Amino acid sequence: MNKLMMDEWKMKRLMDRMKGQMDISWSKEEQVLDQFGVKDGDSILEVGSGPGFISERLLQKYPASRITSIEIEEYFVQYAQHNITPEQKDRISIMQDDILDHRLSLGQFDVAIARLVFQHLPDPILAAQNIFDLLKPGGKLIVLDVDDAIWGIIDPVIPELQYILNQHAKEQSSQGGNRFIGRQLWHILQTNGYADLDLKLIAAHSDEIGIRSFLPQVDAEEMRTMVDNGFATEEEVAAVEKGVAAFLGTAHPYALLIMMAVCGSKPN
Repeated sequence: MNKLMMDEWKMKRLMDRMKGQMDISWSKEEQVLDQFGVKDGDSILEVGSGPGFISERLLQKYPASRITSIEIEEYFVQYAQHNITPEQKDRISIMQDDILDHRLSLGQFDVAIARLVFQHLPDPILAAQNIFDLLKPGGKLIVLDVDDAIWGIIDPVIPELQYILNQHAKEQSSQGGNRFIGRQLWHILQTNGYADLDLKLIAAHSDEIGIRSFLPQVDAEEMRTMVDNGFATEEEVAAVEKGVAAFLGTAHPYALLIMMAVCGSKPN
């Protein structure tokens, strides 16, 4: 397999994992958006839109809304632009941009949604400040993200997986990210002028949606990036594969994942 084919294969696996990640919890996330007061017709900013999987769901849920999706990675922008259906293109603008140094006009959005983005940002405080300026008075920022201290439950426990997850957090930290951002979200919004703060937990579990839905999140091939970056060995990744196989062979394998959702409003 040549390098181009290998890169395409890796990208496909990444896309599959990202879509699987959305499928696990999106129905619950939609409920939280309703609880936070997002309405059809709101102008929506989607921060860090990736390949556009969530963009499509937002277009479906809010058929009267205009959506602006920004994404820093050119490949994802092109992928999303290519896959949005023609009848939806007049309601969405997908652009390559960086929330830390953006080109958007201020004060134009009713809602900003940042899903699994703040954990990757080297300066989440600046991101919150910039989004504040992009909102209309009364506009809302909704941040959906993780905190690895309460990431979820695997039963029976897979000890090899826990070690790899800890190493993944270290790898992300070395790249300027933070897998423990969840505990900081309320404080970040509060200290940047947001009001009427609220926090909710979103839980998705295998008894409801099936254990197979969670398997892309423990894809050993994705974990091999940690081998390339020096945070794991091939033997450790292989041990995870073996542990996951043993887990699936038990009488009742169970998985639960938790996401945090924090909402704050720009005062009128």
